[in-house]
Amino acid sequence: MSLETKGKERIMADNKQIATDVLAAVGGKENVSKVIHCMTRLRFNLVDDTIPNDDEVKAIKGVLGIARQGGMYQVIIGTTVPEVYDELTQLGVGGGGSIDEKLDDVPEKFEWTPKNVFDAVLNYLSGSVVPLVPVLMTAGLFKTLGAVFGPTFLNLVPADSPLVFLCDMMYNAGFYFMPILAGFTASQKLGANPYLGAMLGAALLEPSFAAFVGGETGLSFFGAQVPMPLFGYGQTLIPILLCIPVFAFLEKKINGFMPAAVRTVFGPFLTVLLMIPLELYILAPLGSLLGTGVANLFELIGNSPLGFLAIAVFAATYPMLVLTGMHIGIMGIAIANFGNVGSDAMFLMASTVQNFTASAVGLAVALKMKDPENKSLCWGYFMTQFFGGVGEPLLYGVFLRYKRPWIGTLCGGAAAGLYAALTHVTLYTMASGIFSPLAFAGDSQGNFINGCIAMAIGFAVAFVTTWLFGLTKEQAEGKE
Repeated sequence: MSLETKGKERIMADNKQIATDVLAAVGGKENVSKVIHCMTRLRFNLVDDTIPNDDEVKAIKGVLGIARQGGMYQVIIGTTVPEVYDELTQLGVGGGGSIDEKLDDVPEKFEWTPKNVFDAVLNYLSGSVVPLVPVLMTAGLFKTLGAVFGPTFLNLVPADSPLVFLCDMMYNAGFYFMPILAGFTASQKLGANPYLGAMLGAALLEPSFAAFVGGETGLSFFGAQVPMPLFGYGQTLIPILLCIPVFAFLEKKINGFMPAAVRTVFGPFLTVLLMIPLELYILAPLGSLLGTGVANLFELIGNSPLGFLAIAVFAATYPMLVLTGMHIGIMGIAIANFGNVGSDAMFLMASTVQNFTASAVGLAVALKMKDPENKSLCWGYFMTQFFGGVGEPLLYGVFLRYKRPWIGTLCGGAAAGLYAALTHVTLYTMASGIFSPLAFAGDSQGNFINGCIAMAIGFAVAFVTTWLFGLTKEQAEGKE
């Protein structure tokens, strides 16, 4: 047997052991109604969330930490979470595994407390918007490619060149049709038919309907004499995100009373029939107004006398917000606004300019660490953050464990955010990891240069601060 084969078998065994230990710690298969995963976390819907002992779960080898957010019990694994998830499905849980039938009937009880409502909104935004990020990043990078080679940056090709045309086309494919994509992901998140959700998004972009936008009278629906409010819904998120919860509610109620013999045909039709006037008359226009309000609010904050301070504070504290889950709501709204206006000079920009500050902390800790095992782990955390933009292993493996490294990211993030705010850096695409500087290419060379300088300042300040104050002697030697 080759060394490579032995290594693969050992990794598989480790993932299986992690899955087995985690499943036992959360109460076994009988206590799990569903498990999904994101980039770094296993997200459990538990029948009884009081069963897991947080300290016992965190003590499992391969677990970086836990979080209770959005009604889910979340176990932070790191970048190997897909493999651990696959092992869990082999143990009989998850969407791809066998679940005891009785678990499907577990009622979901919801108490209308402010905290539960807030968590539910964050959970909905997370499940609806986060799956869209790869699309937005890919579309944005196409736009960046055209801008870099086009007349606004390097001027290597004319504005009417095939390259610029194709890049603009792919950008529009991702952003203009966002209501369709978001209709799918939001419906999937709420357990509704995602294809009907996508259809509702498509209705907002249907060419003959879009042709009425800007008309003087609009449409009168089903003989109603009240003119329909008409807005352009291309490149928007908030309108369809307001529509889908109502759609999911209607679908559940209609399917609940309709006989099974006719449900397949008439259930979807009746649901959409009732939903369309609600969508076009009330929910989508309200979402458009909310989107405009959010854009105006961001502009007001940015142009206020203390706008630069707000950006600096957000850049400094962003890693803390990630740990608490508060970033989901803010970034969900910021992404929706970004889709609407095509750029961002507030929260997305601030979270991007500080991207390398956490990497600088990881690099400084890895270089200072003398204990071989911890040093190897820290190098892994640094590379995952720096190259891939995945920060949770670093947050849980370094920041929460050693505490003092927070000094570095706070100072570095504040410095990066402050410079970016004072030089009016604007983000034109969503990029992470080593490609983060590309987020600022899209307008002028000056914007790109200032964005890179902001990131370099953040990196330097975070590295030096962490090198001087980030670890105690005992921590570096692995004695604490």
